[in-house]
Amino acid sequence: MKSISISDKLIFYFVSLGIVVIFIIGANSYYFAKVAILDRTFNQLISLRLEKKNRIEQFFLDRVRDIRLISQSEEIKRIIGLPDAWKKTNNQEKERHFSSSLSDYFSAFDYYQRLFIISRNDTVFEIKTMQSNRFDSIAPDSHGIENLKVLCNEIASSGKTIIQDVTKSKLLIYIGSPVFDEINRVIGFVVLEIPITAINKIMFGYTEKNGLGKTGETYLVGNDYLMRSNSRFHENAVSNIKVASTSVIEAFNGKTGIGIVSDYRNASCLSSYSQVNINGLNWVILAEIDENEAMVPVNSIRNSILLISIIIAASVFVVALLVSRRITLPIKRLQKASEQIGAGNYDISKLAVTSLDEIGQLTETFNEMTIRLKRQSEEIEEEKSKRISSLIDGQELERQRLSRDLHDSLGQSLLAVKIKLEQAQGTDFEKNQQIITETKELLKNTIQEIRNITNNLMPPVLEVFGIEQGLKNLCKDTAANTGIVITFTSENIPETLDARLKIYLYRIAQEAINNITKHAEASEASIRFSFGQNMLKLVIADNGKGFDPAKNDANGNGIMNMKERVQLLKGECRVNASKKKGTEIIFEIPFNQDEQN
Repeated sequence: MKSISISDKLIFYFVSLGIVVIFIIGANSYYFAKVAILDRTFNQLISLRLEKKNRIEQFFLDRVRDIRLISQSEEIKRIIGLPDAWKKTNNQEKERHFSSSLSDYFSAFDYYQRLFIISRNDTVFEIKTMQSNRFDSIAPDSHGIENLKVLCNEIASSGKTIIQDVTKSKLLIYIGSPVFDEINRVIGFVVLEIPITAINKIMFGYTEKNGLGKTGETYLVGNDYLMRSNSRFHENAVSNIKVASTSVIEAFNGKTGIGIVSDYRNASCLSSYSQVNINGLNWVILAEIDENEAMVPVNSIRNSILLISIIIAASVFVVALLVSRRITLPIKRLQKASEQIGAGNYDISKLAVTSLDEIGQLTETFNEMTIRLKRQSEEIEEEKSKRISSLIDGQELERQRLSRDLHDSLGQSLLAVKIKLEQAQGTDFEKNQQIITETKELLKNTIQEIRNITNNLMPPVLEVFGIEQGLKNLCKDTAANTGIVITFTSENIPETLDARLKIYLYRIAQEAINNITKHAEASEASIRFSFGQNMLKLVIADNGKGFDPAKNDANGNGIMNMKERVQLLKGECRVNASKKKGTEIIFEIPFNQDEQN
């Protein structure tokens, strides 16, 4: 598998860092731009909603004021009080006696359609805004009079001005007010008929210059969730288009606010909503614009950020390529030199330092490291030769000891057996019996010698009885053979010591006892073996002539062999010795009893 060069990695890191920085800046800019544009759009919608709300509320407030002024006019009272016989005359005669001031007043505005004057005996007079047939009477059973009767009954019950909402069958708004005589009795009613076009004129009329763009609109919704003004997307929307969006529901719950919702077209839009304060009408007003149109400036900013990001990323890539080449050339030289050193070639040429920066310092450090590695390699080879020599010398000494034991003890015993058997030739029976008895004794001694030799090679007592009994037997046998008083004590020795640890400890103690018997000229010695705080401690001491530890390490293999065994067990060895004051050797070996269990 092909490795990735450090140059490629630097380019990747630089470009990645640049992209991350650009992404963070771009995302931050995009976020704040989006928030700012959304805030601006919502503020525009709020302003437009408030302006339309004030106008529609003022419109109805003015119409209520008009109907109240009309209800108080003497002309209306005179019409209501006309004799029944006069009411039956023709309309031309009535108009000659009827002032045209009211009709002229209505005609001055395009938001009035008709005025109904209704007496308590259900006689209905109609004043139109048209110039012809402006005054007429309507029979009580005429079509459409029922709605007026219902409205008049509500007015008579409350004694107040009432506004009647539109319905699906009647796209007209009626505003009615009672007519009182001099003693404050209700003698009739006046009802203004307002077409829905008057409402649409206030709410409807969209151009791209009024802040609503191509999709913005303001409209009214009644408590039956049907529109009360036209939509720019649907003709004849009044009482036909149902609007049950979240904004409408929130507004009917008495809340005023803004939000991003799905409108009656299931299009995501920005919406500003509130209730309309008109007595007798439970309407809400909404100002909305499609989210896609509102977000056009944000999308433009996003595209600009992406373009700038691509340009900056390309620039960062070029700069990273140039910088990485300058940085990686000396590193590649270091890499090749490191590969040669890894292969064991320490005779490489000294690398040239081409700069005074960190790369130059690294090159100088590398040259110094190469020199130290070469020196350490030579020292390791020398130490290796010494250790191999020590190992071979130890093996030779062991062979010499084994050869000497075989020759001095076992060889002599077997030779004595041979001589005894030769003596048995040509002797009488009694003499043969004596020789056989002596030969058996010699063979018994020979067998014991063989056991002693094998015990020294691998004491079986370690496997059968453990390290404590093995060390105790070593002290006992050595004391019996040399006359040196050797004591052994042990404390808290775990039973979970493995075989390797036991044989190493035994060999360490055996080597120390051999050194005492051969060189110390001691009369007493001791072995103390203990365990505590996850540490095995073996202390071997004598009262002999002592020695100089530094010179002994240089000339002998005994203590070196013991130290090497302790190092293999990851322990430490300390030698306390001086001439004519005896010797104490302390071995400390770490041992975690819980891990061993």
